[in-house]
Amino acid sequence: MTRIRKIVRFVVLSLGVILLVGVVGWFWFMHEFRLNISRSDIEPLEMSLKKAASDVVVVKRPDSKPASVSGGYLIAYQRDPESFNKDAKLFDTWMASAKLGLAALKNTRRGNWVRSSADADYVASQDRVDPWNHTFCLLRRDDDLLVVSGGPKAPGSPLCRDIQLKAKDLAELPHGKLLESPAGYFILVVDKAHADR
Repeated sequence: MTRIRKIVRFVVLSLGVILLVGVVGWFWFMHEFRLNISRSDIEPLEMSLKKAASDVVVVKRPDSKPASVSGGYLIAYQRDPESFNKDAKLFDTWMASAKLGLAALKNTRRGNWVRSSADADYVASQDRVDPWNHTFCLLRRDDDLLVVSGGPKAPGSPLCRDIQLKAKDLAELPHGKLLESPAGYFILVVDKAHADR
């Protein structure tokens, strides 16, 4: 199992380096030849990258309709920018949840507790809310931490005290993926092993 993880880690790292070199090379090219770049020129690329990343890290409900990416992500973005913007926010939610979850594991005591991210003084205030400006709920069971976002359909932040989950059930959820619940909440499970890396 560890050999497979090493291979997967190597492949992901290699793709990340290739992507980084490509983006840096593109910016260098644009700067070297004095081409003016505006925010609106970069937005399709940014949304396409976030959409592609969200397709990997977000597990949507089976009944949700996936966006068609026939012809490639940039072509599909031009056809349906609204869908791409929604998926980009899901990627932003995954990033914020992961950052908050890892910080909570490093800066809080083990145990069984539930609290709002509003109380997370170990991260900056802008890192305590999801892209829809809702605070997260944090539920810790020993070395596992559940981060809950209300999602785009929630009228406000989730009520953390209403979340009840046993350590055994939490351990069975996939770790590192943003899962969409039937109620429209988004949840991410991180564990101490990820925080120690």
